[in-house]
Amino acid sequence: MKINDIGEFGLIESIRKYCLKPRDGVVKGIGDDCAVYQSSPGRVLLLTTDMLVEDVHFLKSSITPFQLGRKSIAVNLSDIAAMGGNPLVALISLGIPPDRAVEEIDELYRGMRDRCGRYDVSIIGGDTVASKGNLIINVCLIGEADEHEVLYRSGARPGDRIYLTGVVGDSATGLAILKGEITAPESLTAHFLKAHNEPKPQIEFGRIIAASRLASAMIDLSDGLAADLGHIAEESGVGALLFENKIPLSPELKALADHAAGTPLNFALSGGADYVLLVTVPAENTQDFEQAYQKESSSSLFQIGEIQKEKGIRIKREDGSVEELAHKGFDHFSRTR
Repeated sequence: MKINDIGEFGLIESIRKYCLKPRDGVVKGIGDDCAVYQSSPGRVLLLTTDMLVEDVHFLKSSITPFQLGRKSIAVNLSDIAAMGGNPLVALISLGIPPDRAVEEIDELYRGMRDRCGRYDVSIIGGDTVASKGNLIINVCLIGEADEHEVLYRSGARPGDRIYLTGVVGDSATGLAILKGEITAPESLTAHFLKAHNEPKPQIEFGRIIAASRLASAMIDLSDGLAADLGHIAEESGVGALLFENKIPLSPELKALADHAAGTPLNFALSGGADYVLLVTVPAENTQDFEQAYQKESSSSLFQIGEIQKEKGIRIKREDGSVEELAHKGFDHFSRTR
């Protein structure tokens, strides 16, 4: 059997049994946005790592080294946000083709420092090696949180309401434009490319949500709305129903419908890398939750569905029909990529 026979998530399940060995202090291992380790009474460390590989996660011709540096930090910050924590320090490891210009790597690190500086994160070490192929960037980020405020994927329960902290689909649209799969007017293209190349981690929103202690589960949208909701559903042992007319799309994505008929909602559901937060909240907490969020943030909050007992992810269309959604998400090893 080959890796692409079982896919990325099959591989994760295959190795999962080897990854968590009983040890004092381990609160959560594989299966969430961060691993969680008890650092002191009442406090936990949040540990996450992400790898970006040229021609897999980014195209050299479509992103500047400065933007790439910012993005490589942002995707890790988003994992810390999804657990409701504060980021602290980062370690950077690079696989660099020897013929790359020194100035390119300088700009990469300048972008990393720029994004780290926004959240008072220090780069404290890492590793550099030669790569015979493409540029490889690996970031390990460590954060911290109050142990009673950490939000996991496994806390959702039937009846919980589902919220998003921003619009979805713009980043996936930008990627589709870069790959030549769709075209868009120049006035719209710039918006979508920025959404894809310059994600904004929602650390502040994650802290507001965690501090309220009114939510039950949270995840950042890296694989796509349907896929990441599927991760919460699987870890929580539940299902979910989305309402098509409640899913927030940007004005730019709505306008794209005139140029790429039928695609905007598909990008919102199955596209990835939006890095907004998806949150579940018990029904009895929703009013207090919305008030607490809006008191601390001027950004919009969107209620888009509810958690159900029946397994699976479904969407209620505007005509009242209910449709099952596939929710496997981006798979690095899929034969159909």
